[in-house]
Order: sequence, then structure tokens, then C-alpha cells
Amino acid sequence: MPNAPREYRQGIHEGIDFYDSDNCVLIGMDTEVLAAKDGKVTRADLDYHDLTAEELAEIDERIAAQGQCDAEALDVFRGRQVWIDHGGGVVTRYAHLGRIAEGIRTGVSVRAGDLIGYVGNSGTPESIDNPLGEMHLHFEIRVGDRYLGQGLSPQECRSLYEKAFAP
Repeated sequence: MPNAPREYRQGIHEGIDFYDSDNCVLIGMDTEVLAAKDGKVTRADLDYHDLTAEELAEIDERIAAQGQCDAEALDVFRGRQVWIDHGGGVVTRYAHLGRIAEGIRTGVSVRAGDLIGYVGNSGTPESIDNPLGEMHLHFEIRVGDRYLGQGLSPQECRSLYEKAFAP
């Protein structure tokens, strides 16, 4: 959930992670990821390269020296991503993708339910030492420059996300 501590990067979580063990749907490598709502793709990491052990060590050293995770490191940890702008300052982010669906690129309009990518573990430390582990979708709802639920209690976050996912 949003605001959960992420000790490995001395930060907090900004979205929801969908894992196999937490859902009523199996989620694993190459599970289809669908657009949550109509919008326009503003980011599609088609030229993404996998995180290397050297890059991870460099980021870990920088975080230790700074005492916190910076925006650049956080972006690397999100891995391969697709972002969709829904208007009104609302953007959804889909991260740790194993790959992006054919035809998805910056500037393309999508409809709710369109295939935009596939679950993976890109950007995670596990992608280096356990390439088949930690498969999940990281999903964020951004409102302006903040993530949905920023600074709220777990109960308040849950309520917001239940409203966001309500039909």
C-alpha cells in the first residue's frame, strides 16, 4: 500500500503492488496488464535495459550517502514503465513490466481495458539475483505531483483506492 516503508531504499512506497499471493487472480511473468482508464500514453520505456549488479551497487551507495532515495534512483527501481495521462492531473503508472505490449508508445491513446504490457520484475533488486522471482505489478495513481494517499493512514489510503476501483 502507499506509504509503506521500503527499507532497502530508505523510502516509502507510492502505489499498490499486485502479487500472486495477495489476489484472487494468478499474477506471474507475462500476466497481461490492462489500462485502468481511457487516456494517452505519456511514457513507454521501449528502450529499457535491465538493471545490472553494478548499477544497483552504485544506487545503493548513493542512497546510503544521502540517507534517502532520490527521484532518479526511485525511477530506476520502478523498472520498465508505462504512464497514462487521464486528464485533470490524473496519471496512472504501471511499473516493473517485463515487456510493453505491441503498439504502445508515447502519444498513443488507450481505452480502459486495453493491453499495455506484461507483468515482470524489472528494476527490482531481485531481477538481478532471482530473475524469476518477485513478479508483480506496481500500480500508482498520481494526482498532480503527489501519489494517491500520500501522507494518509492505511485505512484512509484503502478507502481512496476502493473508491478509485469502484465501478
